[in-house]
Amino acid sequence: MRRKRKKADRAADAADWMKKTVRSAPRPLPRGTFPRILSEAEQAGFSREETLNVLDEWLNFGYCRIADHITQDIDITFAGEMFFYC
Repeated sequence: MRRKRKKADRAADAADWMKKTVRSAPRPLPRGTFPRILSEAEQAGFSREETLNVLDEWLNFGYCRIADHITQDIDITFAGEMFFYC
C-alpha cells in the first residue's frame, strides 16, 4: 500500500521543484513565464494550494513581487536573484 507523504514534505518538494524551474527559466523572467510555471507544477502533481504557499513564502522573504495580480505574474527582486541564481 502506498503511503501518503506528509504535508511538510510535499511543500518542500513543491518549493524545490519551483525554485529549479525558475532558476532554469530565461533571465530576466519574461512576462507570462511564472503563470506557466504554476500550471506546470500542477501538472507535475502539486496542488494549487502548495504552489501558492510557495509563492506566498517567496513574497514574504522579498524574493519577488507581484507584477500582475490577475495572472499572478512576478518580477524577481535583487534578493530573489541571490536566492535563485547564486
